[in-house]
Amino acid sequence: MKLTYVYLAGIATGIGLLIYIYLFNFDAMSETEMVNSVLYWYVPLIFGIYGIIALRIKNKIGDDEMSPLKFISSGKDGLLLALMILIGCGGLVGFVLLLIPLSVFKVKAPNFDLKVALMGTGLCVLLLWGFFYLMWPSL
Repeated sequence: MKLTYVYLAGIATGIGLLIYIYLFNFDAMSETEMVNSVLYWYVPLIFGIYGIIALRIKNKIGDDEMSPLKFISSGKDGLLLALMILIGCGGLVGFVLLLIPLSVFKVKAPNFDLKVALMGTGLCVLLLWGFFYLMWPSL
């Protein structure tokens, strides 16, 4: 349960920095500084979201030998199913990036939620790096 607070702190930190940078400090930063500051709020927010989702799956799945993906799609946890649909509406890439770490690790593995959070954050940071260094200069 201790990691729950770490995940919630990550989400709170990410949202807090997002609000500060883009609402309160907007005029004091150049466009380049704002783009470069994305990692300050993005990493803790993504880490917290992945961790909370994985922890919820771990706590709700019980003794079933069901995979996390089957559990989510089974509808046994309406909140997780609604979250997956919401993320899916946001974009296919985000949806796939959420499902990859959940499908790699077994729920019964020690520190399942931490492993999912770290792998998911790493994948999202890699995607963000690809966007900023490969696509952003051509925009």
